[in-house]
Amino acid sequence: MSHETDRQESKRSEKSIYQSLWKNILLAILCLTFAAVGCLIIRDDDCSLITKVLGGWLNVVCFGGSGLFIIIVTLYNRIRHIPLLIIHEDKLELYVRCKGTYHTVHFADVERFRLTKVHSAQMIAIDYKKVPLMKKFEKSSYFMQKIMGFNIHVNGAIESIPVDFLSMKGKEIYDLLNEYLRKTHSTLS
Repeated sequence: MSHETDRQESKRSEKSIYQSLWKNILLAILCLTFAAVGCLIIRDDDCSLITKVLGGWLNVVCFGGSGLFIIIVTLYNRIRHIPLLIIHEDKLELYVRCKGTYHTVHFADVERFRLTKVHSAQMIAIDYKKVPLMKKFEKSSYFMQKIMGFNIHVNGAIESIPVDFLSMKGKEIYDLLNEYLRKTHSTLS
């Protein structure tokens, strides 16, 4: 009975954060609009072949494909009720789309969270403690190590969470993560 009570209490204390349906649909509409302009370029008889290929076909393929991908992924995650972030009292779970699983970040391994901007995208950078950071590098493939190095160069952290297209504001997520991080650090001390 106590085990079931603990599980229910854990479920209540976790916070699930989803993709923002309307922001993603608006982004998809914008992409599909660019693809429609590409179709107009392709159909225009006065355009050169290079313009039709670069301005038309690449537009249709890139923006049209991106728009359809955004719609499909957003609707799939919404129908299946798949949150992109699940914040527990002691850990954070990030949904990895290509694997269909969650990547876990334990608060005990995190030194701090930082609210950053990369160009115009708002992100929460995850600064790991030294030992967990070294373990992550050692366990990663050469390709992943290069990606981590690039991330460090861009925003100073190996991992970050994009928070622009979520159902909760980035500042609120940041505050919640830091609240749980403080609690975890105080229990470890």
